[in-house]
Amino acid sequence: MRFLLVEDDEAQAHLIKMALTEQGYVVDGVTDGEEGWNYIEAFTYDLILLDITLPRLDGIGLCRRIRSHGYSVPILLLTAKGGSTDKVTGLDAGADDYVVKPCTTSELFARIRALLRRRSSSGAPILYWDELCLDPSARQVTYHNRLLSLSPKEYSLLELFLRNPNRVLTQSAILEHLWSFENLPGEDTVRAHIKRLRRKLKSSGGEDIIETVYGVGYRLRSPLQELGESESEELPLHRRPEPLALDSSAPQSQNPPGVAESWERFKGLILGRMTKLDQAVAALDANTFSEEICQDAAIQAHKLAGSLGMFGMKTEYQLAQEIEQWLVGVNPTLEQPLAPETTQTFKTLVATLEQQLQQPPTFGPQAQGIDGADPVSLEVRQKLPWVLVVDHNLTLNQQLQAEALNWNIQIAGIDNIAQARLAVSENPPELVLLDPMFPDGLEEGLKFLEELSFKFPKMPVLVCTERDEVGDRAAVARSGGTAFLPKSVSPTQILEAIMDILKPQSYRKAKILAVDDDPVVLQLLNQSLGSLDFELTALQDPRQFWETLENTAPDLLILDFEMPHYSGLELCRIVRQDRNWSALPILFLSAHKDTETVQQIYQAGADDYISKPFAEAEVVTRIFNRLDRIQLLRSLAETDQLTGR
Repeated sequence: MRFLLVEDDEAQAHLIKMALTEQGYVVDGVTDGEEGWNYIEAFTYDLILLDITLPRLDGIGLCRRIRSHGYSVPILLLTAKGGSTDKVTGLDAGADDYVVKPCTTSELFARIRALLRRRSSSGAPILYWDELCLDPSARQVTYHNRLLSLSPKEYSLLELFLRNPNRVLTQSAILEHLWSFENLPGEDTVRAHIKRLRRKLKSSGGEDIIETVYGVGYRLRSPLQELGESESEELPLHRRPEPLALDSSAPQSQNPPGVAESWERFKGLILGRMTKLDQAVAALDANTFSEEICQDAAIQAHKLAGSLGMFGMKTEYQLAQEIEQWLVGVNPTLEQPLAPETTQTFKTLVATLEQQLQQPPTFGPQAQGIDGADPVSLEVRQKLPWVLVVDHNLTLNQQLQAEALNWNIQIAGIDNIAQARLAVSENPPELVLLDPMFPDGLEEGLKFLEELSFKFPKMPVLVCTERDEVGDRAAVARSGGTAFLPKSVSPTQILEAIMDILKPQSYRKAKILAVDDDPVVLQLLNQSLGSLDFELTALQDPRQFWETLENTAPDLLILDFEMPHYSGLELCRIVRQDRNWSALPILFLSAHKDTETVQQIYQAGADDYISKPFAEAEVVTRIFNRLDRIQLLRSLAETDQLTGR
């Protein structure tokens, strides 16, 4: 599903977009109403999240414009104004629903799911296709009551088909719904995802659910049956989905990654809004408090309340709201200054809020999506990463705890899967160390591994077990394991593996030299790689190649095949002839896909080849793989074969 978020508060927009992205939604974000309108005219959206207080064109005006032009896309208004009049105004303008900020992420997701249901034929909360069951609230898919491990994009692709059961989806329509315009890949990417999704469905015993309509696109092979919660009770027993192990209603992390980092990122912006309130206090003292100053301060208080509320800072949020209400309620004029007893209330509120914001922050439920949770401090998590050991025998856990003191890692051990599920859902660790071999057999441990990879795709799982056959390793790989270690290794080696997984990858700072005479290609590469913090040098004139190569000393070289003056093949051969650069990884870009051209590229000494037009994801993945390989080879070269160090 692809959403448009129109929100001018950078901090709130970041938090909302981060939460939606983690749920698998594709989100385009803009900061004013006119820009939002441009996006709506240019792209197809499944939902629009719209703030009311916006520059250039406010949310109500944008909402009316959307409806007056015949767009039926669902609109969810987001605002800190929760009065009945405000709600009526928004709904009369054409909005479908209304959320008062700050709101919990669980409420926001529930409202979104409700709006998306209205677009389907039955409005059912759970989607079915024969034995296939997709639960949007839990973001889980089962077939024959067996949990399917899908990537976020595969899940979104399947949901798109299930929400459009009678529609043939073209490749361009799928791209518009599932990718943002900044990361729009080619149609080859759609075909690749369709192929992987079909393979996973078939591996679970399913027939070919998705069929190809040649020359048009894809659709479900037979009509979809959607059932609501009330209807699901009438299902025969073999059709009722069994409860899954990871309950979406369980409390989520009280200490989620990203909240503290987000606060540090936007703290200056948020606290900077206090300056306007201080200026309003100074204007009151100087008898220069005008209507313009009052309105400006009210806007800042409104935005401040929204930001603090999104971070779950309840006391500060309430103070900012009271300040806004005071500013909205007064009618200042320079001719008639406000009474001192009236202004003292405002000054006290501002001083109290300023004092509160000077204290170390604690983040409550709004920032975490937990209803009724107590605010918790992020101090412990910020200090040391922690690892959860899930092993029926806690001997290894005890050994690791004793050794981990020297590694700046916190270790916690759990000896049964039921408690591990609860622990992970309440407070996800940085890494799970799992022995899937429990007394009941390997199946339960692998099922837990699948659940972790589906529910927490970014959390690495290191499997360490006694069994070390190729079949065991293959089962772990299929279930989503990040790495595998036999239990014969020492606790020190396990901790080294943990640190290798947790430590920031050095290749993200890698230097890349791209040589291409097409400035559009160089710009696309800059957009793709710049967001990942690569240091990219773009060179359009190959005559300056050698000088640029010597000056930049890149870790990887990207060459175009055809260029004026010197072709990519010639530059590749030049590099391979030089002892200093002969091992430099070289990746070719070319619009030629014929066998002869590809052979020439590899014969010249290239390491990899990508055809134009290329997808951003493919380029990034190829670069990561190539740099990973080089890093591994260097590591092996520096390792003493006798000591392993």
